[in-house]
Amino acid sequence: MKPRVKTAIFLVLFFGPVFVIGGISLDVVLGLLGLIATYEFFKMFSAKSIAPKVILIIEMLLSAVMFFLLTYYYKELLELEWVFYALIFVVIIGALLLVLKDKFETDDFGRYLVSILYPVIGFSALSALRDLSLGTIGFLFMITSMTDMFAYYIGINFGKHRLAVKISPKKSIEGAIGGIVFAVLLTVGYIYIIDLESIGNIDLNIWVSIILIITISIFGQTGDLVASKMKRGYGIKDFSNLFPGHGGVMDRFDSAILASIILILISEVVGLL
Repeated sequence: MKPRVKTAIFLVLFFGPVFVIGGISLDVVLGLLGLIATYEFFKMFSAKSIAPKVILIIEMLLSAVMFFLLTYYYKELLELEWVFYALIFVVIIGALLLVLKDKFETDDFGRYLVSILYPVIGFSALSALRDLSLGTIGFLFMITSMTDMFAYYIGINFGKHRLAVKISPKKSIEGAIGGIVFAVLLTVGYIYIIDLESIGNIDLNIWVSIILIITISIFGQTGDLVASKMKRGYGIKDFSNLFPGHGGVMDRFDSAILASIILILISEVVGLL
């Protein structure tokens, strides 16, 4: 059995039950994934600009704090002001590093913020979706996994027009569209099988479901392309080798992270209407 297949089986067997159980055990796992993703970003950015190890320690600590503050804000156990104060603190620390550390340059400030905030916001959004219901987090992973699977299959067999040659040469327009179509068909079936009536503040009917699935599928593919663009820009194949055959945390969760952020954002906006 190929290492990629073995790793895929392990990921399903490990993360499946964790998402089913939910609660604090899921938050701990997602928090750890966020820390690893922050480390992966640090290592990637260090490929062009060697940053002091103290920066990594600071990023990891702030990543952990921001993850749990955001997660418990989503669970309505914390006021938004605590998240706001923490965000200000993250920016202030970055500003102090910019001034006090000779090897911490202007570009490093942006990399520092990305390393902390991008994975943290994404993994806390995943926690929030699971907190809504098991069906909701299943809805997200149904879209991202089906999009990824069928985009690859259709792209390999029928793809003739490249989607983003300079970012990911193997991706095709036919694959992207095929991934969206199959994500819609299979996720609509999923919605009716489990009788999923809403996603947060979004009440589902057939047309709302289709529009929502298409939107999340597009942003899931965008998350994949964003990660690919970063890796290509820094001359690396994978963020890490944590999952043999699959790369690192960011390689495996790049689609789900951006898709979860967008899904939570749409739900919150609908709730304000």
